[in-house]
Amino acid sequence: MSDFDEGNNVDCFQTFVEMRDGVKLNTFVFLPKSGGPAFPVILQRTPYGITMPQGEAIFDPTKGWLPNEGEEMHGSILRGWKAITQRGYAAVYQDTRGRYGSEGIDRVYADDAADGFDTLEWISKQSWSDQRVGMSGSSAGATTTLAAASACHPTLRAFFAQVGGASIYDDIVYEGGSIEMERLWLWVAKNIPGLSNSHKDAVMRRFGIDAAELAASAKGAAARYERLDAACRSDPPFIDSDDWLRLPMTGYPDFSTWQPFLDEILTHPAPDAFRRAHDFRRTINIPGFHVTNWFDIFQHSMITAFQDLQSRVGSQKLWVGPNDHYFIYETNFWPRDPYFEWFDHWLKGVSTQIMDEAAVHYSPRAWVEDPENYAADDWRHSAQWPPSGVEPRRFYLCGDGGLTKTGPNGPARNYIYDPNKPIPTMGGRNMLIDAGSRDQRPVQSLHNYGLVYRSEPLSADMSLAGPVQVILHASSDCLDTDFMAKLIEVTPDGRTMLLMDGVRRAMFRDPVAAEPQTLAPGEVYEFTIDLAHIHHTVQAGSRIQVDITSSNFPRRARNTNSGNPTLANDGVADIRIATNIVHHSAAAPSYIDLPVIGG
Repeated sequence: MSDFDEGNNVDCFQTFVEMRDGVKLNTFVFLPKSGGPAFPVILQRTPYGITMPQGEAIFDPTKGWLPNEGEEMHGSILRGWKAITQRGYAAVYQDTRGRYGSEGIDRVYADDAADGFDTLEWISKQSWSDQRVGMSGSSAGATTTLAAASACHPTLRAFFAQVGGASIYDDIVYEGGSIEMERLWLWVAKNIPGLSNSHKDAVMRRFGIDAAELAASAKGAAARYERLDAACRSDPPFIDSDDWLRLPMTGYPDFSTWQPFLDEILTHPAPDAFRRAHDFRRTINIPGFHVTNWFDIFQHSMITAFQDLQSRVGSQKLWVGPNDHYFIYETNFWPRDPYFEWFDHWLKGVSTQIMDEAAVHYSPRAWVEDPENYAADDWRHSAQWPPSGVEPRRFYLCGDGGLTKTGPNGPARNYIYDPNKPIPTMGGRNMLIDAGSRDQRPVQSLHNYGLVYRSEPLSADMSLAGPVQVILHASSDCLDTDFMAKLIEVTPDGRTMLLMDGVRRAMFRDPVAAEPQTLAPGEVYEFTIDLAHIHHTVQAGSRIQVDITSSNFPRRARNTNSGNPTLANDGVADIRIATNIVHHSAAAPSYIDLPVIGG
């Protein structure tokens, strides 16, 4: 055990914790010098490295990660060992399998339920543990937390998870049946440097390459990342980039060499055992604190986890703030820091303010244009989500391009979707490309954009609070296609500001069906498109707009329209150009249901 003073008042040590298959994971333990001999424990597991600087001195706990003074809410590891031990907890950090100082092969969350359980089992046998453990983390660290919680170790009493995935494939990678592409490509490329030596050795054995060839592949991956990132700044973005457009998606050069599990991720288009194993929320049975943003890529997953666990388990909290995935790391995002209130209650039995408050605390503003000067002084409490007083208001898509409360009516409308010429992403719930409420006019002006439906100006403010769905009756002349829906606020000065968007892949229109269902040309089908959740007030004088397209690239991978279930294996020769038709008759209505406060 290392006794490093420097005013830290902490004992620390590094060890390797052995998993059930013999793989050893690099682990740091920090213990308060006073109190004890046993302490409540907060465990954090991350693929991003447990030292600062990241990836350096990976076996030295005196370099254990701490937030810097200017970014105290920053990081996958929350609050840092210094703040945790000062509150009388033991802090345990761990590199996940195949990352930095840990052995094994990185398989992107596939092993985190079992590894989390085994780590908790190890903690339970240590003399410094009082058998009351909490887990916390952000983004990837939240996902590993939720994975471990799903394994139900008896010592794990509560978790604190922010902006992570509770069902990583159903909610995110295959949301609406379409592959979420931007995060996969950029995230995999950015995280190649953190792969451990054992992972690298396994890759070289698998592909029969030597260290020099592997290093060359790393350089190739870095160069591809730079080109992918640069394509964000093109005008229009993304759609002229050979690196983004490359088909097939499987076997992607350099990326799939360094991270072979990428091809596994891409090739499970239907619900199956692989995807069920990554649905962590279905077995969690402990109190949980869930935090997200209205424009977070994981927003839908975090809110769904809260709703499910609150109904099954109880003792859940949900906090939702404005803006995108990264705003949660800014101090001014938070009305206050609830972290130790939460753990003090569940791990120490202390009466804290957090347990006297309503379950849900949220910002009524989905997006703020000036985050630096944002003040979280208008958040609201609610006993549940959506809040009470919400009533559905239906707007029908009409054949004349109108969006009305009286309908449906008018002839069908059609548009061309050509996968060779996708419509680029402009804002939304993205992670590594530009996110948020963005003006859609630059993409709406592109050829074969899709269809636009617009209401008359609102006579009064209309506040939305809850989930939004579009029900589409549509047909296509291809075996498969995608239908995208956007909810937009058209301001009096003509801006078309994105509020929400969603997707439904046609041949997986039944989200629980194990088998794909191709389209019969000309036959009309019903599609449910979930746009996730929002709280936003549309101002009087603005208009509501719904856009229907078949492309939102690269947030969503292009549907080739081929009818092949595993799109990731499709090449250029599989591309088909689709004529897609939206219907507006009484027998086949298309509409959007908005959750309106006050009806």
